Amino acid sequence: MITGLALGSGLLALASLPGPVTSSSVPLAAIFPPWVSGDEAVARSLATGARILRQGAVPFVVVLAPETSARPVGALLMLHLAGLAGCIISSEAETSSL
Repeated sequence: MITGLALGSGLLALASLPGPVTSSSVPLAAIFPPWVSGDEAVARSLATGARILRQGAVPFVVVLAPETSARPVGALLMLHLAGLAGCIISSEAETSSL
């Protein structure tokens, strides 16, 4: 029962994420596996020609403005920023945390 509950809640969390984007004019969050370092995630994103807007709250999330529809090598997901506000570090949040 516990396994079923854990699996069900994980599937619900995945279903609530914003969907993928096909337009290249919208800023996206590139989600890499947790073992990819922040520097490596940024380097892989830059290799596609994307403009890096910022890093996420965790090092394996990179917010970028893609120039093409190319996905960075190793990125698991490319998502709209809508609904992902917790992954973004804003200057106000950084100031208030100091």
